[in-house]
Amino acid sequence: MRKVYTILCGLALSILMLVGLISTFDFDATYSESERRKLKTTPLMTFSALLDGSFFSDYAAYFADTFPGRELLMADNRTLNGFYYFGGLSDEDDASLILDFNSNGASQGEALQDDKPTETGPVETEPEPAAEQLGSVLLVGHRAFDVPTANRERIVRYAAAVNAIADTLGSEIRTYSMPVPNSAEFYTPEAFHSGSNSQADMFRLCRENLDSSVTYVDALSVLAAHTDEYLYFRTDHHWTHLGAYYAYTAFCEAAGLTPCDPATLQTGQWEDFVGSMYTYASNYPQAQILKENPDTVQYWKPVVAHSCHYYSDTTLSDPYPIGVISTVGDNVSNKYLTFMGGDHPVTVVETEAEGPCILVIKESYGNAFASWLTGHYSRIILIDPREYFAGNSDIDLADFAREQGVQECLIINYPMMLNSAGYIAHLENLTK
Repeated sequence: MRKVYTILCGLALSILMLVGLISTFDFDATYSESERRKLKTTPLMTFSALLDGSFFSDYAAYFADTFPGRELLMADNRTLNGFYYFGGLSDEDDASLILDFNSNGASQGEALQDDKPTETGPVETEPEPAAEQLGSVLLVGHRAFDVPTANRERIVRYAAAVNAIADTLGSEIRTYSMPVPNSAEFYTPEAFHSGSNSQADMFRLCRENLDSSVTYVDALSVLAAHTDEYLYFRTDHHWTHLGAYYAYTAFCEAAGLTPCDPATLQTGQWEDFVGSMYTYASNYPQAQILKENPDTVQYWKPVVAHSCHYYSDTTLSDPYPIGVISTVGDNVSNKYLTFMGGDHPVTVVETEAEGPCILVIKESYGNAFASWLTGHYSRIILIDPREYFAGNSDIDLADFAREQGVQECLIINYPMMLNSAGYIAHLENLTK
């Protein structure tokens, strides 16, 4: 029996060593077709990243994304998951939240109304669709959500990082902070946007910890007034171009600008967009309803003449041309790439508008937002800290802003980033 154990242990060790060797010497994929997203690249090992632990979490994410045979294993996992049905919430959740699904319930963008008494008695309303947890994705009817959970310490740290950026840039550059909600704040049952899941409370905590040198922009209130419109995709975690427009109007109010009228712009759309939320939940049979109800990506083209390029770092060498509104076509599954062609370390938009230069520090929510700024700024510089520090170890933000003539700075992030230790570390690195 001992001989059998020795053989099995040797076999297991050989397999582990083989996987390690393949992982070390194989070619790392950069994009996952099944998940419709870019994969993690090898993180840079820096002293600060080792000290705050972000290197290890980034490396773990990189290894998970580039594991040998990952696409094949994921396909097999989806097949196996098709043999069983997962439904309902975890045992720790309130069972009263599981409601009967009614296909005739509230449609996309339609607010669910409370019962209101009348002279003849209460008005009958349709029940809310069932809320089902599919791994990290919450499915409610034909909408899927990533529900953020507040981490008070991280939100305070996020605000401190924003303050540090404002201090680094100096008083001559006006700095704005605009946290923007995702769809879970408006379209999930109450329990999923209250308590520790309340994005309004997260933003309030952030605002309370911002210095007076930072101008806070209240995008949530403006978006809340338009929830009957197509503000967010049902199958993807991003907002629509229209949702970004309403946040832009909130920014205009804070910055003393007059918003453009979308009716004056050329518009177009892409059909049959099935996004990231479906991808993350596709292991579950229930996610099929998302695929059967795809999104439409509508866009508005800037009227002002402009050019747009992205760069690998702040030297702004080797420009690569892209579109503020890019043509993706039917062969591109991730149609959110319509906006800025996706995420890049540094993107620069040059326009013929008469206005100052603005620096926008953002993640992917900023891509749909940035095009609305083209009528007000002669230069729009976007920095995505996630992409920047994936290929660069440091940055002198103050020198870069001075060299580029930056006069305003906007930090725009959705709630996951306010609670992300990795992203906050990237913000902090901008000022180191």
